[in-house]
Formats: sequence, structure tokens, C-alpha cells
Amino acid sequence: MLCEKDADAFFYHMHRLSMTAKTKKFDTEENEADIASKIPLLRYSPIVWVVEKEADLPVWLTIDNQKIRILPIPKPDNDIRRVIIESIAPKIAGYDTMDKEEQDKNAQLFIAQTNGFFAGEIISVYQTARRENINFAEIGEAIRRYKLGITENLWAKLDMKRISDAEAILGKSVMGQRRAIRHAADILKRSVFNLSGAQFSKTSQRPKGVLFLAGPTGVGKTELAKSITELVFGSPNNYIRFDMSEFGHEHADQRLVGAPPGYVGYDGGGELTNAIKQNPFSVVLFDEVEKANPKILDMFLQILDDGRLTSGRGETVYFSESLIIFTSNLGVYEQLNDGTKRQIVKPEMEYGDVAEKIKNAIDDFFKFKINRPEILNRIGKNIIVFDFIRSETASLIFEKMLANVLHRLKDSHEISLEISAAMKQELLSLVCRDLSMGGRGIGNDIEEILVNPLSRELFNMGVTRGERISLKKINEDDGWSVEIEK
Repeated sequence: MLCEKDADAFFYHMHRLSMTAKTKKFDTEENEADIASKIPLLRYSPIVWVVEKEADLPVWLTIDNQKIRILPIPKPDNDIRRVIIESIAPKIAGYDTMDKEEQDKNAQLFIAQTNGFFAGEIISVYQTARRENINFAEIGEAIRRYKLGITENLWAKLDMKRISDAEAILGKSVMGQRRAIRHAADILKRSVFNLSGAQFSKTSQRPKGVLFLAGPTGVGKTELAKSITELVFGSPNNYIRFDMSEFGHEHADQRLVGAPPGYVGYDGGGELTNAIKQNPFSVVLFDEVEKANPKILDMFLQILDDGRLTSGRGETVYFSESLIIFTSNLGVYEQLNDGTKRQIVKPEMEYGDVAEKIKNAIDDFFKFKINRPEILNRIGKNIIVFDFIRSETASLIFEKMLANVLHRLKDSHEISLEISAAMKQELLSLVCRDLSMGGRGIGNDIEEILVNPLSRELFNMGVTRGERISLKKINEDDGWSVEIEK
């Protein structure tokens, strides 16, 4: 295997020879003038490079080189694939035990799911099935393993009891969003049985599920995405997040799929394509999707429809084992002519009114503002509108966050903080005065009103490991302060 330096030298040497090597003389008694009058003069010695993609050749050799001609080898059509598959299918386990109708049915599935494959790739699928003893009735599994490069199937190893209890499990992390939790749980259960997109095609390779989470800030949209990852895959390592506000520039898509050949960094690939190639079993979160450039949103058409995306290096990655989640604040605010924003939906509104206004704003954005109704059509009925954090939910969030603070103090320094019911009620009323910022707002207020002054007072009083203290008073005179007692 040549290193990059030696490879460049090799390509350059061959290119130079093609330009300078003299053509072979004919073994004939005729002189060169007579030969030249009968056949065109060969000025160069042609070299044929057989590569998978143009990017495999040095950029300096292919860019703006008038002497390079690209002769693409077409992928086999349906009839050619049929001939190949009918010749190799009898050698796959289980073929001989099927009746003719079953053989034809599975062969047709093999042909359909290898659309876009080269002949060599079809043979690789056949070899995968033979090597891993996959029955011909499950040829789709062999195709899946070849495309993903992974033998295990995490979806087949899910704890069905946990998926069955998805609403209750997700509800512990995301509070006050019963409708959103139920809709998300239904999509998860549909994904487990591989029914996403089944109504459109029996060989659909769409993502396992698509969710579009909309609503005010701080209501649990991102938290739901993390909770789904934990529920399905059992690990936060399968969670991939992209803040789409970073992709407002037209050419920012190169960060996701990689730069095209000839541009700096194209060998590195894209952040999205690399992540999915490394771990196809992922929850991919596109946060605040409306802030991305409309041109970048176009790539979602291919992801949502075909379940695949091609990187700048020409590699195809597949999203058929992934969950795609979008979040958006569309419909919460509108921008006025003077550049200021006006809040459209407010906490005092009923959920039905909130959902209607937000869905209308989403429709207007995709259909008229960016003129991409086809993206909205592919998202379908998977738009989930979150409600504002109401007072009853706010108290539950407060209890959970306060318990986290007490647990952290106890776990890290073995310091026990006691808070009476009266003090807890006072703290609740202080942190829940304004619920417009949702759960994050409650957390920020707990930090300002309790955590910061408590940390200061722990130092002032010299509280040490293992001690017990109690919260006696909260003051707002000159900034927030607390009084504690050992």
C-alpha cells in the first residue's frame, strides 16, 4: 500500500509518461509518412484508471484537465440484477426448502432492495448471507448488514417491556406533556415493528421514526430526545445533536456531509455522515431547525424519503436504523417590521389554541416563507406540539430539581440539607413566579435564589463533610442570600 507521498509521485510519474512516451511503431515495410496518411496520429499514450469514485484520484490530476475523460460504469438495471440474483439465490440457505412462489417472492425482494447496487455489491450480500448463515427468507437482513457494515441489530434486542411502558418512563423525565409523550411512544412502538413508511412501500428504507417537536422554550423538547435515546438504546452515546442555528450560511452543509472534491478538508467527511457511518443506531436531533439555511433543509428530503445521504467523499450512509428528531420554536414569536419580536402564544392560552397557532405557523414557514412544502409533507403527521409549563407541572419540576440539588450535596460532600415544608413552599413560590421560560427558567431561578447563596454560606460558616444543616431563611434585600443553621 502506497503512502500519500508515494501515491502522488506514482500518479505524477504515470501522467508524465502518458504525455511523453512515444507510440509503438508498426512492424511493416511502410514508412512512417505512409502510416500517418492512413491512420490518425496518436499523440498520447492513454492510461485507464479504474476507481470507485473520482475523488480517489488526485485533485490536481482531475480538476480542469481537458485530457481526462470520465467513463462511468452504470449500475445494473432491474433485468441485470434479476439475472445475477437468480443465479446465486439457489446457493443461499433455505432456498431449496421453499416452494416456487416463495422463491420468486423473496427473489423479487432481493432485486428491489438492491436497487442502486453494483454487481459486486450484490455478490457481497450473497457472501454475507452464506458466511453468517442467513436464510433466504431473511435476505433483507443480509442486505441490511452489508449496507450498515454491522452484524448486530439493536432494534431486535430492545426490552419490549420497557417499550410497552414508554409513556410512563418518558413521563418521569418530561413532565406535563401527556399528549406529546403519548404521540412519541406511539412512534417508538411503530418503529420497533419496522412499520415506519410501510404504507408507502414494502421495502421502505426510511428512518425508524421522525418526530417534529414544536413549542415554547424550556418545555422539554430536547429532554424528550435524550430520554428517548436512553429508553431505546440504553446509552447517551447514541445521541447526536446539531444546533441548526450554526448552519444559517448557505455552504454550512459542508460541515454535515463534507466538502466536495477539490476543496480543503474533503478527505475528512462530514460531521453527520461520519457519525451515522460510525453508529447507525442513533437518535439524531436537529435543534431549532427553522434557523438553518433553506438549502441545507433540502438534504432532509433524501434522509426522510430514502433513508440515506451521500457524503462529499461519495460514500453513502444509511439512516434506516435511526430516529430523526427536529425541534422548533416556530409560532411562539413573530418578528415585526421594526425588527422586534411579539409573542404569539402565551401561558394563559388553552393548549388547543396554542397547538393550532403553532401548527399554522409551521405550515406557513415551510409552504410560503421558504417554499419547501415537500419537507413538511415528508414529516407528515409527526408534528408534536408541547404545552406551556403550567403551575401544577411547575411544582413537580421544582420538586425534582430540588431533590437533585440535595442529592448532589449529599453524594459529593456527605452534607445533609434539611428544608422544612414552609421553607420549601416559599422557595416554590419564588422560583415559579414567571413560567414563561419553562423548566429551564425554574432551574435558573433555583440556581440564583438557592444554590449560589447556599454555596457562599457553606464557605462562610465553614461547613465540613458529614455535617447536617437546615435552611432557615431566604432574603432578597441586596441580592439573594440565605440563612442556614448547623
